[in-house]
Amino acid sequence: MEIVIKSLASAGVTAIVLLIAKFVGPRFAGAIAGVPIVFAISYILVTMGNKGSSKEFLIGGIYGAIAAIFFSVVLIWFNQQFPKYHWITFVVAYILCFLLALGIVQFTTK
Repeated sequence: MEIVIKSLASAGVTAIVLLIAKFVGPRFAGAIAGVPIVFAISYILVTMGNKGSSKEFLIGGIYGAIAAIFFSVVLIWFNQQFPKYHWITFVVAYILCFLLALGIVQFTTK
């Protein structure tokens, strides 16, 4: 049941970002999405049950931030190079972002 609550919280935050994009504009929505709202909500929900996991979760958040910056840079570059294939470049950039985050975690795990 806990995963359902976490998923609903993330869905709620995503809905807010989409509403901001619709009524204010995509640039502002991107700025709001870049603020770690989902991370903060996830932190609260994850550490409610296990206070000892907070340090590891925060370190993972730093890795995620690095991967997110990488994702943004790669996606901007892909969209400039291949403007007709923006959905394909999004998927490729997302996969690369995931692999970078996974690689950082594997590389830094003792």
